[in-house]
Amino acid sequence: WLNPLFKIGHKQKLEPEDMYSVLPEDRSQRLGEELQGYWDQEVKRAQKDAGEPSLMKAIVKCYWKSYLVWGLFTFLEEGTRVVQPIFLGKMVSYVENYNPTDSAALREAYGYTAGLSTCVLVWAVLHHLYFYHIQRVGMRLRVAVCHMIYRKVSVPRYHNVHLS
Repeated sequence: WLNPLFKIGHKQKLEPEDMYSVLPEDRSQRLGEELQGYWDQEVKRAQKDAGEPSLMKAIVKCYWKSYLVWGLFTFLEEGTRVVQPIFLGKMVSYVENYNPTDSAALREAYGYTAGLSTCVLVWAVLHHLYFYHIQRVGMRLRVAVCHMIYRKVSVPRYHNVHLS
């Protein structure tokens, strides 16, 4: 997906319109306003409780579902990594106790091999899926916080709000 962009950049100076557009759900305006809503709730809660608002609490309220879902994927991913040595140990045990006349042990060894192969495949898919999506969640969080900071610096009505 980068090759067309590299070709354009090689021929001429890249302009903003040459870049790919951002997905609607990743736009700064949307992400910033969503986090700002949680921040406003946190400020109201802090004023009611006569305490200090916490940006961390607002972030957790805004992004906990995403992190929970991808945390479950991580749990499954790590589960496959725990099972792999068990299958490998069973395969090594088969080789150590090899008996050419024991067809049941051979079928078991094939099952362990299939299990190990499946674990490796599932781990690879889950790992890359998790990594991609958790990077997107992190990017969205960074964009939302940057949007809030930019608004605080540039919009007078937000100057009295403390980001802590």
